[in-house]
Amino acid sequence: MRILRICLRVPYPLNEGSSIEAFNTTRLLASRGHAITMVAFEGTEIDPTDAEPLRQFCDLHVIPFHGKNSVLNIARGVIERTPVNYIKYRDRRMLNKCLELLKERLFDVVVIDHTILGWYAHQIRQHSSVPIVLRFHDAHTLIWERWVQNQSNPIKRALGWQQYKFIRRYERDLALSSNLCLMIGTRDAQIVQSLAPSALIRFVPAGIDVDHYRPAISPPEPGSILYLASHYRWHPNWDAVNWLYQTIMPIVWQRVPNAKLYITGKDTLPEMQTWTADGRVALTGFVPDERSIIDNSSVVVIPMRLGAGIKLKLLTAFSSGKAVVSTTIGAEGVPEIRNGEHLLIADESSSFADAIVSLLKGTSLRKNLEENGRALVCQHYDWNVIGSMWESALAAVVLNGEQAASVSSPAIVVESI
Repeated sequence: MRILRICLRVPYPLNEGSSIEAFNTTRLLASRGHAITMVAFEGTEIDPTDAEPLRQFCDLHVIPFHGKNSVLNIARGVIERTPVNYIKYRDRRMLNKCLELLKERLFDVVVIDHTILGWYAHQIRQHSSVPIVLRFHDAHTLIWERWVQNQSNPIKRALGWQQYKFIRRYERDLALSSNLCLMIGTRDAQIVQSLAPSALIRFVPAGIDVDHYRPAISPPEPGSILYLASHYRWHPNWDAVNWLYQTIMPIVWQRVPNAKLYITGKDTLPEMQTWTADGRVALTGFVPDERSIIDNSSVVVIPMRLGAGIKLKLLTAFSSGKAVVSTTIGAEGVPEIRNGEHLLIADESSSFADAIVSLLKGTSLRKNLEENGRALVCQHYDWNVIGSMWESALAAVVLNGEQAASVSSPAIVVESI
């Protein structure tokens, strides 16, 4: 297949879930003989010309990105009933490059990563009959619904409710206009299917490199607890770690005084720096290769109360052979999970703390969870398994498109900047 892939940012370096997912699925499709052309906004942490590992698998076109929220964009969002944060990604240079490529080359399918880039799906639909596949990394309808439900400030709740209604409408229309929606989480798939019953929805999760993340040979540090995150600009990560430190860990420390909490991720809030004063919390910052810190941990915790999709931190912990304590939301993207068999699930502060303590003190239970979690990801979430799912999903869309295509295709019009 000849694939045009449009990405929110250059998926390199591999420093967050969406980049890891886009890089690996591109790599796997290329290794199976498919030709990928990628158009992406520039990243923020690397010169795009240095993304050689990515360029091995695709023809990469990088578009400078300087978008930001503004009063004009906010007004436009309200008038158009469009999520305000999405408008800044409408870039005529990006659109022109995509349309030029569609005019110059024959593509079988267009893959658009992130609903944030949904505007390009609508624009391309006006100029080309090539099937469009939309990759839902998250159902933002679900994210905003949960945010509003957990918001105590009445003004923020009212503004959030407005954005929730905008996003609900936006994602419904986007799903209906796409030939296929690839959902990264099962709960997300249910939400979008309920919004757009006639849309074609398929669950294709993210994966994990089970050869890269393997169980450690040496024993972990006794009493060590790990929270994995890439950054704290994402509010669900901040909400999770703040709840963990403020409410859950005091209960744990009462029963396991020598327990130590390790927190990874960049962009930590100033408040978090005060948590390290007594030596029971360590902020590691961004860790390019988390394997050593994961190997050192006795328990991995995922106290997520917001967000959606599948949590890559969960797959990482499972693949690394680590026992996990998670909330229902933290584990909801993996349908095969069984509480007590693969991990422990708890949604209240006291029960979450109880679960952590039981794993710190119970070697037998911890070992069973470690083995079962590892077996689950090896069977269902190895990247080779996910690559096959992507390939079959795209091939079905291409086949349906070929059967439905007319003899002549409409001309592609490239709009000027």
